[in-house]
Amino acid sequence: MDDQSTVYEWAKTYKFSEEEIQYATILALKILDDECKMDYDNYNLFMSVYDGIKDKINSPFNLSVHSIIDLARADDPIKASSVYRDMIGELRIAMMKDMKKPIMKAYKNLVWDVSNC
Repeated sequence: MDDQSTVYEWAKTYKFSEEEIQYATILALKILDDECKMDYDNYNLFMSVYDGIKDKINSPFNLSVHSIIDLARADDPIKASSVYRDMIGELRIAMMKDMKKPIMKAYKNLVWDVSNC
């Protein structure tokens, strides 16, 4: 099984905290907005995790954010279509306001640990 399949299956069953789910969403927005400083393989890895968890919190806000992400990814799974690029950037900025760096780093390390098993 490849890393993307492994993390996708893991993400579907892992009990993420609300903060981890929020950061997974922010990271998806950063990737789509081309504001993330990772390589292409990591983009795909983290988008696979996002795909596995995007339906875990069903607040109206989250549902609309996930719908916009889905629309933005219609043509390319890691690059927002030009129609949605500004909206993706605005959502990313708004959601990142309260996110703490230790949570971001811990989330990334968690995913990397799972992919390296």
